[in-house]
Amino acid sequence: MLTAGLSAGLFCLLLSCAGAPDAYARIDAGVQAGSYGNALASLEDEEGPARKTVYTSKNQILFYLDRGMISHYAGLYSDSSQDLQTAEQLIEDAFTRSISQAIGSYLVNDNVKDYGGEDYEDLYINVFNSLNYYHRGDLEGSLVEIRRLNEKLNYFADKYQKAKDKVMETNQQIDPGRLPMEASSFSNSALARYLGVLFYRGTGRADSARVDYEELGNAYSLAPAVYANPVPSSVEDELSVPDGMGRLNVIAFTGLSPVKVPETIYIPLPFPAPNNAARISLPKMIARPQVIQRAEAVLDTGERFKLELIEDMSAVARETFKSSYGLTVLKTAARAITKTAASAALAVAASDNKKGTDGLGSLVGFLGRVYTEASEQPDTRLSRYFPAYALVGGINLVPGDYKVTVNFYGSGGLVYSEQKEMTVRENTLNLEEFVCLK
Repeated sequence: MLTAGLSAGLFCLLLSCAGAPDAYARIDAGVQAGSYGNALASLEDEEGPARKTVYTSKNQILFYLDRGMISHYAGLYSDSSQDLQTAEQLIEDAFTRSISQAIGSYLVNDNVKDYGGEDYEDLYINVFNSLNYYHRGDLEGSLVEIRRLNEKLNYFADKYQKAKDKVMETNQQIDPGRLPMEASSFSNSALARYLGVLFYRGTGRADSARVDYEELGNAYSLAPAVYANPVPSSVEDELSVPDGMGRLNVIAFTGLSPVKVPETIYIPLPFPAPNNAARISLPKMIARPQVIQRAEAVLDTGERFKLELIEDMSAVARETFKSSYGLTVLKTAARAITKTAASAALAVAASDNKKGTDGLGSLVGFLGRVYTEASEQPDTRLSRYFPAYALVGGINLVPGDYKVTVNFYGSGGLVYSEQKEMTVRENTLNLEEFVCLK
């Protein structure tokens, strides 16, 4: 009876963390169709499946990230800024709390905690807030956001080390050399540096623009796993706009950010069977299928230029995930080893104390292993509506009014086309943003 009650309670706990598989369906449909108002309505629906199963009190960061991004696509730039700034503060608070805790003492799994955000989410908050400020006519605000992003990158490499050391100090049985852990090589964002070039140029700070221009090139050389593509050809012209001309810049975002799925690994342990190995379940970040393969900008004058990949944001997400993943591996291994050791000890005690019942120890050991494995559910929470790719392009033009159309192509041809009217002016930033999240 006790075992049945424990199993039922554990099942309910794990189910409450998982959420319904189709909870995002209505929101996804709106985002895929470019109907961002409908997507927001579905996300904010208090009686909808997303609010009931995904955006719970433990997942407030997810709520503000997802609503902030969809608001950005909908052109609600002030609302987007407010949500993204709230998410940023909650991420900072969550990490401060996690460092102060005795890591390794959680009884079940990370799903029982408030979601704390991933590093790439924290970084791209500033990218999209910088664009929010630009669209509201505040280039100084845009530059503040870019500087905040660069400051974050300076400490991301070391932010988890204290927590990892604490896990190792209290769990001597862990051999990190036998665990799947890698270090992230990402320390500079080409996308952020590109926006820095544009914003500094737009405010007349040529020297600062040149610094970010040089750092943009450094980003490619420092993280070849992320930047497999060449630097966009238009970048070299960003600091040399001829007198009497205006420069039109286009940035386009395509696809959708990665998701997390569970993966299982086994750690051999020096205990009697069936507790001679710990099975741990970990979150694995994988890319989502993308429809768009290329894009080009076409002017009503007949001029056209291709938009080139400046940052594979999906690759940045996977690369920066390595650091938090390493800490997750250590914590999960520590919990699993502790639980398995306790299960093995109970099995031995049951065998010693109940003479003539040789099978009792094995049964206790088996039930302990079942509980340990069932309770170790990976935390697969992740924001859903950041884009996967950032494409850019630019052209020098005679100042005046233009119609700019961006065509997005898939393997079968044209998928989506969007046109905007804009005025190109001399000695200012003329940046237009396009989105196709298919």
